Amino acid sequence: MFCARGIIAVSCFAIFLWAYSRPRSFCNDFAGYLLNFQFSARAVGVGATAGAVLIFLMAAFAAGRIFCSAFCPMGALQELLWRVSGALKISRGKYISPRKIRYIVPLVSAAGIIAVVRAMFIIPDPISNFGRGILGISLVLEGVITPQVLASVAFFLVIASAAFWRGRRFCDWCPVGTVLGFASFVAPMRLALDSHGCVSCGLCEKSCPMNCVDASGKKIDSDRCVLCMGCASVCPGEFIRFGRRGSPAPDGRRRNFIKRACAFIIGAGYLGGRNMADLARGIDVRAKVSREAASFALPPGALSEEYFSSRCVACQMCVKSCPVGIIRADDAPQPVVVYGTDYCQFNCVECGKVCPTNAITRLDVETKRVTRIGLSRLTLSRCVVVTKLQACGACAEVCPTHALRMERYEGNPGLTIPVFDKDYCIGCGACLCVCPADPTAFGMTGVSPQIPTLGMRTAAYDEGDEDGGVRPMTSDDDFPF
Repeated sequence: MFCARGIIAVSCFAIFLWAYSRPRSFCNDFAGYLLNFQFSARAVGVGATAGAVLIFLMAAFAAGRIFCSAFCPMGALQELLWRVSGALKISRGKYISPRKIRYIVPLVSAAGIIAVVRAMFIIPDPISNFGRGILGISLVLEGVITPQVLASVAFFLVIASAAFWRGRRFCDWCPVGTVLGFASFVAPMRLALDSHGCVSCGLCEKSCPMNCVDASGKKIDSDRCVLCMGCASVCPGEFIRFGRRGSPAPDGRRRNFIKRACAFIIGAGYLGGRNMADLARGIDVRAKVSREAASFALPPGALSEEYFSSRCVACQMCVKSCPVGIIRADDAPQPVVVYGTDYCQFNCVECGKVCPTNAITRLDVETKRVTRIGLSRLTLSRCVVVTKLQACGACAEVCPTHALRMERYEGNPGLTIPVFDKDYCIGCGACLCVCPADPTAFGMTGVSPQIPTLGMRTAAYDEGDEDGGVRPMTSDDDFPF
C-alpha cells in the first residue's frame, strides 16, 4: 500500500507540475477538469455542495486525510523533498508536538472568504501556493521580475526549504489539512498504533514526514496523519494498522468531545465560506455586482470585482491558459487583464474553462463576444491622422465589434478619421495594440460589472457619399505606417 500510495502522489504532483509549466492554452479543458478535483478550490467556489469536497470529506470521516495523502500536489512536493533529504542522510523524522493555534487557521480563512479579505484565504491555500510558486519561477526564468512574483517565489521556496529539512511543515498550517484533520478525529478506520505491542523502537517516528508519530508516547496524532503509510511499512511487529487499536485515553473524554465539536464548527465555516452565508440570506451570488468601475480589467466572465475577489483563490491557472498572455498576476495575487502587449481574442473563452471556483464563469463564444470587460478612450488629438495628416485606419480595421469606424476628415480630402461608439466597445484592447501614435491615441479602463454591449456594427467604415466614401482596408492591404 505504501508503494501504491506513493505512485499516486507522485503522479498527481507530476500532472499538476505539467499543468502549470505547459505551453500557453495547451490542453486547457484537461487542466480545468484537473482543478475541479482539488479540495481547497472547490470549497471556496461552491461551498460544501461541491462533489470533490464531499468525496474527500467523507473519506476523511472514514479513514483520515486521504486527500493530503495522495491528491495534493503541494503535499507531494514537500514529502518528495523530505525523502530526498532523508536519502542524503540530512534529516530524519522526529516527533513534533502540535501547536493548538493552528486550529484557528481555517477560521481565519473562512472569515477572509466572508469578509472578502483576499490575503486571509489566498496565502494559506495549498493549490494557490503551488500554482503561484511554479508559475512565479517560470516568470523569473523568463525575465519577468516584479515584487509580487518575487514574493510568491520566496514564499514557495520557504515552504520547500522547510520541507527539505523538517518534512511537511506547511501541512500543519494548511486550512484544508486542518479541516480534514477534524474529521480524522472520529474516523473509525484511521491509522492507529497498538500501544500494547509497541516496543518504542523509533523506526516509525523516523519515517514520518509529518512528525506526528510519538514512539515514546506510543501514539499517532490522527488529525495530523496524512496516511503516507511510511510508519506501517517499517514497523517490525506490524503494530500500526487501520482501525482503533491504540489504548483508550484514561481521561479527558468531555474535553475531547468539546474540542472536536468546536473543530467541526470551524471546519464547516471554512468549507461553506461566503457561499453558505449568501444562501442563508437568500442571495443569488451570481447576481451581486459592484457599482463602481474597476481601475483594472477583469478576465471575461468575472462578472464584477466583488464577485471575482470573493471567489478567486489565485491558483494562476487562467494566467497559464491565456493564449496571448494578457491575464497576468505580476503585481497582485489575483490575476487581471493587462493591456498593451496584446489584446483579448474575440472568440477566446479559455480562461473560463480552467477556473475551478467559477470566479471566471464559463461563457459561450456568443456571450463572450458581447461581454464588456473594459472601455476604450480615444484621444483624437494624438491620432496620426490629425498630428501628421497621415492615412491610417488600423484601429477600425482590428476592432472586432466595429465600435470604431472611419469617416471623412473634413478639410482634408482623401483622409479619414476614427469615430468611436462606446455602446459597441467590449474593451478587448485591440485598438491600443495597433495604434502607431506615440503617445498612443487610446487608453483602456476596466469596468465592473461586466455588462453586455449592443453587439456588432454591420460595417466598420461609413461609406458616405460618392465623394467622401472610403474603401475599407482588406487583408491584402498593408497598414500605412
